[in-house]
Amino acid sequence: MANEEIKLTLKGGGWVLVLMGVMLTSMLVWALYPAIMRTTDMSAGDGNDIESFAFDLSNLSIDEAVVVPGMHHRNMSPVLSDPEILSVEALASRNNVHRNKFLVSKDLVVGVTINSESRLYPLHMLHVHEIVNDTLGGVPIVVSWHWPSGHIAVHERAVASHYANSGLIGSGTLLMYELSDIEGGEQLYSPLLSQTVSGEMDELTLIPHEVTSWASWFSRHPETTSIAPVEGMKKRYRKGDPRIYFSTEKLYFPVDPMPEDDLNPKTPVIAIQSAGSFTCFSINQLVEEANGEGIVHVTIDGQPVTIEVDDAPLYAVARDATGNVIPSHRALWMNWHALHPEAKIQHP
Repeated sequence: MANEEIKLTLKGGGWVLVLMGVMLTSMLVWALYPAIMRTTDMSAGDGNDIESFAFDLSNLSIDEAVVVPGMHHRNMSPVLSDPEILSVEALASRNNVHRNKFLVSKDLVVGVTINSESRLYPLHMLHVHEIVNDTLGGVPIVVSWHWPSGHIAVHERAVASHYANSGLIGSGTLLMYELSDIEGGEQLYSPLLSQTVSGEMDELTLIPHEVTSWASWFSRHPETTSIAPVEGMKKRYRKGDPRIYFSTEKLYFPVDPMPEDDLNPKTPVIAIQSAGSFTCFSINQLVEEANGEGIVHVTIDGQPVTIEVDDAPLYAVARDATGNVIPSHRALWMNWHALHPEAKIQHP
């Protein structure tokens, strides 16, 4: 009996190994399928040469020495277009839970109101998507967030246009492009400049918006809707927090020219639209100067401006004398200065 050869047959238990093999193969195919599809249907770009990304680089207004690949190829980040929207009731339902709330009071959000319709774009979602093509109040808009430059902006877009991440970085800032049916030859847009930086000149219209806390936004806009999270990306949303990057001296991309003042280059600033230009403040300095209600009063172009600030989370929102939000950009000081070298930090 000890030397008797044991043969594994299907009936004798071999079916278990066969089933396990089929299951493991299926799981492997399922896991690799997105990567395989990206490889077989990959957009232009080799991650090394900016020419390989196949954009129109004529009339480049950013020094080509600081235009570098930020991704392996164009449109790598999962841009969100025509997102699912959470109604007021659905948003409340997702927040009225004990664990895994969609939003907590200190979450930073981008809030936009157009034609009496309000919507928020949570920053923890924008960490992943970076660009959201949406329609609010009947107006097509594009919301962009680029954490290496700390830049947030909201612009109007044409009805038929959708923007995506070019995969290229200009002096440390996001460069996006308008998707078309034929890949190749598209112009590059800088959200931080609100215009094209290659090809023919085309300007983007800056939309008034707030970068504020969820608690502050909801207290003033209880009727707000929100973009809905993509179910398969929930784990990525909270893991994409760039706060460590903001607290170090490390730079991922070349920035030139760098500011020559004593301010930390990664200081968050708010650049408030003024007559033909922008007036720039350090948000940290605004917090230090705020009164007990978190308000700073300044004068821009001879007009009174009220800036609401907080440091937990850090934000600043500028309003005119009638309470309307003034269009603005939020960015890191070094990146704003690189594309606006004439800019100076104003002291409240």
